[in-house]
Amino acid sequence: MANHGVKPVAQLLAQIQSNTSEYLAFFSAQGLPEPSFGAGDGLKQGQPLPASVQAARDAALEATDELHHLLLGPLALVVDCPGDHYLMLSLQYIFRHKLVRHVPLEGATTFDAVAQAAGLDVRDVTRFLRSAMTRHVFHERRKGSVEHTAASRVLVDDDSNGHSAAMVEAAGPAARSPASPAGYALGHGTRRDENPFDAIWRDAARQQRFIDAMTYSHRHASYSVEHLLQGFDFSGARTVVDVGGSHGQAAVALAAKYPSLERIVVQDLGETIVGLNDKVPGELRARVHGMAHDFLAPQPVRDADVYLLRWILHDWSDKYCVKILRALVPALKPGAKVVVNDICMPEPGQLGIAAERSLRLMDISMKAFNNARERDAETWAGLFAEADARFEFVGITVPEGASMAIIQAQWRPTAASVGDTEGNLGR
Repeated sequence: MANHGVKPVAQLLAQIQSNTSEYLAFFSAQGLPEPSFGAGDGLKQGQPLPASVQAARDAALEATDELHHLLLGPLALVVDCPGDHYLMLSLQYIFRHKLVRHVPLEGATTFDAVAQAAGLDVRDVTRFLRSAMTRHVFHERRKGSVEHTAASRVLVDDDSNGHSAAMVEAAGPAARSPASPAGYALGHGTRRDENPFDAIWRDAARQQRFIDAMTYSHRHASYSVEHLLQGFDFSGARTVVDVGGSHGQAAVALAAKYPSLERIVVQDLGETIVGLNDKVPGELRARVHGMAHDFLAPQPVRDADVYLLRWILHDWSDKYCVKILRALVPALKPGAKVVVNDICMPEPGQLGIAAERSLRLMDISMKAFNNARERDAETWAGLFAEADARFEFVGITVPEGASMAIIQAQWRPTAASVGDTEGNLGR
């Protein structure tokens, strides 16, 4: 098969080293410090480089770009394409609300202070600034703090700010406040009072594309259901309810691994659950059953041991997540567990910047889709606390190699308050 002109990795590495060395030699000869994200490159805006230095810089950038794409692999090259669009939404939010004006040129401020000065929701200020930070626009040296980088200082200049703002202004209206319609409704012309799933589920072809997309996205090993099976022990359960379980992929894997599970109920909207039986292997059909159910309505399966919500809650705003959890309450028996298998956002700086960028951009995509969000450990605990004080928050674990955490709560009808989460949050 042709390699389409792609250079061998070793050749790319050699080009990066030689051309970067030539580029840095120019800085040394000019008595300039090496480029850094904090201080920049020491060059005046618009300052031309000697032709040979510019050529070396361009060659190094070309080689690093090609190497980056090679290391991503074919699947990520396609699936990760929307990422730059979501970064544009973050910059659009920063420009629209003039956030650069509320960060001092020297020293640091806080997300809270910026939000208060701009009259914005601190949750949105935090998420959009943290997304921009994964491209080195602003920096969070300590949790909750904001300070300038070389890139964000550029935006303080009126000319640079105006040019950049114009470039991102067409990125879309999705970065609105939670009280406004979701970006999906604005972009697709659906009713302002309905969520995206209402529109998707009205169209059979769109519904199938959505299901196919979710199935395809989980082909990545880090999203495999095997992480859930290895990370949570279902052996003590007899009945499991897979809430919003789509076509039963997780239920089938559970039934195969745990023969002791007597009943696994897969719940989803009626049009989704149709045909579930055909997707369940014959030897498992006696234990895996489908049920039409809207998870915003009261849970009809009572006294199950485990209620599983796998990749469900990140699609919904806090308001609706609380409703989903409260809908379980009438069916819960003492000691029943609610297991959420979803992303848990890391602490700032806990991951490498590329890995963090992927999660931060996913958070922005959830904001645009349904005013939803990816949540950190504190927020997950807070959802259960707000839903009902009788949920005892057990903790969060992230299996090795997994993108999604296992978030657990237990129903304690005699509990007066939610248990302390300190010391229960692991990664």
